[in-house]
Amino acid sequence: MNTTHDMKRTRKITSSSPKETMDLGKALASELKPGDIICLYGELGSGKTVFVKGVCMGLGVEEEVTSSSFVIATEYEGRMPVVHIDLYRLDKQALDMLLIDEYFIEDGITVIEWADRLDAKSIAGIYVKIVIDEQKKRELTIEDLRD
Repeated sequence: MNTTHDMKRTRKITSSSPKETMDLGKALASELKPGDIICLYGELGSGKTVFVKGVCMGLGVEEEVTSSSFVIATEYEGRMPVVHIDLYRLDKQALDMLLIDEYFIEDGITVIEWADRLDAKSIAGIYVKIVIDEQKKRELTIEDLRD
């Protein structure tokens, strides 16, 4: 795992394995507070769900975390509740009808996979972009836009 700090609120990190990606999620979990929202970006297979598993592990979720591609949202219980939203299967019309903020929880963490399908930059949250490089490593950019 290689970390560089561009600015105080933006981090670029290289992950060489799913375990490292999961560990990055666990590390981020230690920085979260109730009401936080994490927006995840990345192509299919980039490691978004692996990262979510790490966040949930870091928050004490004991049940198995899976891709919620066939349901819009799954809630997990840990030290704080976690709502895992996956927008992969929703088209533009469905997204326009979805009141996404109704899924946000004040007493826990909300994680949104495929956040690029929303106008998510209006959300004061943590943005995680995962890109697969030429060596099949993951380049994660974590931008903290919380107030």
